[in-house]
Amino acid sequence: MNIITLASAISLAALLTACGSDDKPSPISEKSIKTFKSLSFSLVGSHESGNDFGSSSAEIVSYDKSTDKLYVVNSRSQTIDILSFDTQGKPVKHGEIDLTSAQNNAEIALGAANSVVAKNGLVAIAIENKHKQSNGVIALYNSDNLALINTYPAGALPDMVTMSEDGLTIIAANEGEPSGDYSNDPEGSVTIIDISEGTSDDLSLVTQIRFDDFNAGNARHGELENVRLPAPKGASVAQDLEPEYIAVTQKNKAVISLQENNAFAVIDLSTHAIETVQGLGVKSWSSISDGGQGYQLDLTNKDGEFTLNSYPQLVGYYMPDSIAAFTISGQDYIISANEGDGREYMYDASQDVCDAASHEWDGNDYSVGGADENSERYLNEIGHCISYTDEGRAKDLNVDPLHPLMDASLYGDEIISNKNALGRIKVLMDKPNIAAGESVPTFGARSFSIWNTQGEQVFDSGTQLSNIANNNEHFNTSNDSQKNDNRSDDKGVEPEAVEVAVINGATLGFIGLERQGGVAAYDLSNPSAPVFLDYINNRNFNENVCTVVDNDGECENNDYNPAAGDLGPESIEYFYRDNQHYIAVGNEVSGTTTVFKLNVVTQ
Repeated sequence: MNIITLASAISLAALLTACGSDDKPSPISEKSIKTFKSLSFSLVGSHESGNDFGSSSAEIVSYDKSTDKLYVVNSRSQTIDILSFDTQGKPVKHGEIDLTSAQNNAEIALGAANSVVAKNGLVAIAIENKHKQSNGVIALYNSDNLALINTYPAGALPDMVTMSEDGLTIIAANEGEPSGDYSNDPEGSVTIIDISEGTSDDLSLVTQIRFDDFNAGNARHGELENVRLPAPKGASVAQDLEPEYIAVTQKNKAVISLQENNAFAVIDLSTHAIETVQGLGVKSWSSISDGGQGYQLDLTNKDGEFTLNSYPQLVGYYMPDSIAAFTISGQDYIISANEGDGREYMYDASQDVCDAASHEWDGNDYSVGGADENSERYLNEIGHCISYTDEGRAKDLNVDPLHPLMDASLYGDEIISNKNALGRIKVLMDKPNIAAGESVPTFGARSFSIWNTQGEQVFDSGTQLSNIANNNEHFNTSNDSQKNDNRSDDKGVEPEAVEVAVINGATLGFIGLERQGGVAAYDLSNPSAPVFLDYINNRNFNENVCTVVDNDGECENNDYNPAAGDLGPESIEYFYRDNQHYIAVGNEVSGTTTVFKLNVVTQ
């Protein structure tokens, strides 16, 4: 992996000198007369990738002030799209980074790009191996001339990449997801690339952070008491931990979300030591009278209504996806989008192959040990074969009859055994037998939370995002159809993306909702009591998502209908240009990158 184009000793210094050390405006000084009062959104415009519907062609977006351009992961075409701005500030296609140069330099077969970060004239891209369970790479480009600087080894499935504020440290979260047939389960890991001395192989320092010290029988295994470790098919802890997202704090710590494990890992970037792996606990959906916070959710997609209720001994694992760091009064905090995520590993096979492997067939069931066992359809028809899943419906649990959620005198037809009511909600199947005094665990918290770096919760938004984004006309809609109520039993509006920015002395948070769509803005200046500011959803629920849809409104021809607007916000990037504040949102289902202006009122 030799340097290709630039002389690292001079190029890095030149880039940092030209661009400065921060893509975001510095916090307003205490002497500033103007202070933040309020904020509202207004739509500037969108860029459409033109690729097939739902092909992740506008997934992750990053802004570099050195070039005044947006860099967008286009997994469909295996490029990084580069967007500039027209005279009205709307994003327009400017060019692209062809990742062929990275593959040639790395000398391994590469697959899709998963993440990008642009800062100080550098563009770092996380690229998975063509064989996803093998190690991928981080490719580093010059944002000015798009020349490849170098490629660096990463772990299996590098899923997210970021940089320190000075641009001298690159950090990647390597998810290490198993193969569909579960024949290969690589370890999750974190890659740290120090380019402070230069970008060439002999000057840069690449460190792979592994979690094997936490394996059973090893020195740190006892620290994982509150970490979810379902360990499918006997996986080690290092295999089971799947780093998802990274936030870098002012105290030079990298906080890693371990989504499926419902945990954070904290790494000291100075020593490369894993300080802690901390479980995040669960969110209670009990009413106040049952000892809960009074949070509510709509958990069935069979009633066609947006109805919120609390339930005793029903809990949600936070399982955060995106996270971001901010600092208030010298204290570091983490904001998390509590999406929730189950594990389901599958592959395409005929039913006889699936049965022979003792896996779960998810196609048309032709025969299992019957007269048609050797039929052509049984042997040749290809469908989904599930090697492992931790998802199920609440109705599938073996719940003690004395459990409160089984009490028909309280809940009537709403009891947990009813497949059309409470029994619809998706649950974790780690423990299929639920005793009377135990809680029923669900995926996600339908909220955002604020935590300190010890993994202690400072705030949770409760039911706010559901109330803000849903209404009686459009509620709990998915991102691939316009049908109401079809996500109530899953994870609701599904918070996915977060971003933070300091504007006129106020620390602001932006939360993107993957399913319902839209972005909510909050003032986080008081971390224990954030204040809602505004919400915008550039989606037209009255338009079909594709030019041809089926009876359920789902896409039939992979041809996105631009009139539907944004579908599936996956990432948010704050930036500042021409004395104005903006966010860019990457929408993976519609393939649109949309820019919103932040209208800031000062006092």
